Amino acid sequence: MAHDSNADGGRNEKAKRGATDTGGGRATTRRRALALAGTGLVSGLVGTALGADHDAVVYDTNGQFIAENGGQEVYAGDDYIDAIQAAVDSLTPGRTTKETVRVDATGSTGTASSLRAVDLPSYTILDIPGSIDVNDTGEPWIIPARAQNAEEVEIQRFNVTGNPRYGIRISHCDGVVIDDVTMELSGGLGIRIDGRNGPDTTNVTLNSADITGSGTHAVETYGVDTIDIGTVRATDIATGCGLLLNDTSNATVEYVDATRCDQGGGYAGFRCANDAGPNITVDRVDATDCGRGIFTVSGSSGIEIHDVTLEGNGGNLIQDTRETVIDGGTITNTGSAGIRLDSRSSDRHPYTRNVTVRNLTIRDNAGYGVYETGPDTEGNAIVNNAFCDNGSGAIETYAGNTTVRGNTDCGGGGTGGDSGGGTGGDSGSGGDNGSSSAGPISDGTYQITSENSGKFLEVANAGTADGDNVRQYGDTGHPCQHWSVTANGDGTYRLTNAHSGKLLEVANAETADGANVRQYGDTGHPCQDWNIIDNGDGTYRLENANSGSVADVENASTDDGANVLQWPWHGGDNQRWTFEGV
Repeated sequence: MAHDSNADGGRNEKAKRGATDTGGGRATTRRRALALAGTGLVSGLVGTALGADHDAVVYDTNGQFIAENGGQEVYAGDDYIDAIQAAVDSLTPGRTTKETVRVDATGSTGTASSLRAVDLPSYTILDIPGSIDVNDTGEPWIIPARAQNAEEVEIQRFNVTGNPRYGIRISHCDGVVIDDVTMELSGGLGIRIDGRNGPDTTNVTLNSADITGSGTHAVETYGVDTIDIGTVRATDIATGCGLLLNDTSNATVEYVDATRCDQGGGYAGFRCANDAGPNITVDRVDATDCGRGIFTVSGSSGIEIHDVTLEGNGGNLIQDTRETVIDGGTITNTGSAGIRLDSRSSDRHPYTRNVTVRNLTIRDNAGYGVYETGPDTEGNAIVNNAFCDNGSGAIETYAGNTTVRGNTDCGGGGTGGDSGGGTGGDSGSGGDNGSSSAGPISDGTYQITSENSGKFLEVANAGTADGDNVRQYGDTGHPCQHWSVTANGDGTYRLTNAHSGKLLEVANAETADGANVRQYGDTGHPCQDWNIIDNGDGTYRLENANSGSVADVENASTDDGANVLQWPWHGGDNQRWTFEGV
């Protein structure tokens, strides 16, 4: 959308892919059609088995889990996951219509020493009116529901407690329905839907997710095309977002309700990143006491966010983002600027342009109401907003072609004409007030220690050659265990081995899970840049700027010589590191 054409206008009518008019002028998305189909109000729109009889069932009796299909017992034992998987496996092989497993039993998973999941093949419905308690210890390995390279999969009622690796993991699938999810967690990631390193996951419906206490994101997508989300409610998320859309397009979201998501950190109640968009529409965002309320970054574009209530968050940041509208609602008591429009100095992503901030009440924030910073940020619009009692003033602009029109202060006066007239300059990419203060780690030389093993990150055998491996090892006192940490000025860091002078990198700039971490000479590639993210417990994670995955001690080993590779963040201690100056 071009921001000029609707800067002063009302909200554009949304065009939703696959929408159907059911009368009265209301468009029906795939998610709403599923809900109506369950009540018999709509027919022929989508296939769903809501309300259908089960084909297989899991229940418990006399201390055992029993799985039956058509009255025939297919499992009897004390392993809850095996019982559910046996019920799934008893469904008709090669089926082309959906069959249902209902899990009436409530049970605990026990512990695992390697990845363990309930796998859902194509044309499967899983309905769990009971509850799955994940009581794993150490490295989180258990995934209560997983679908990979499948189509037409439904998860209906789904209740999880404890510490899963992921509560639900969907990868490279088409035609997925997740209906009613409740998770009360003590770690792990809630729901991850992705198509990374393969075909996108497509045509996804998530009706309702209420997630508390996850170690990282409540709901995350990465590599998804066409997703319809109802309500995501996220509370007390340790170091992640309420809803995070990465590399996701054609998305509709009705409501994000986020409370204390990464409080004091940099994640947000709602975030778009890694080239998210276009065609993302969010009807409502409520975010309270989160690291940020809303945050778009890293080449995201084509986003509309309506009706925001952003209260007491650390910031709200629109960075390296284009063709985006924030329309209506309130932004109050932010610990920095009410909302900041910014571009980083790196050429890795397009600079911010054609962003419209309109029809908002912005008051009682620590910095400016709207703060535009460079470099290169241009062509934005700040219109029809009401400002009051913001610590640094109402509006500060950077670009000469920023449109500032129709705004008022709390006394009823205007706040400036079309030019805006600000000279914010390039304030760097620190906090949302534009501070150029250092990130979580100051430049210096450190020993970097695995929280899981207590062993140091080192170059194997004190090697000095390009490609020498990086691993963990006990303290030898050798400088191959020392790393010089240097900020790049864009929020990322380089880690240089003190002995070899080589940089820590992901081998061959790979983005796949399990790609090796090694040392190599300076190539200038972002696979040698790392985000150092404060976990809030005295530890940090090392997130590769190229892949988005983190440095991970393989298999959570505590042995000398255990390899270090990259893996998606799941919150395990083998992904947490401490820094001690030397």
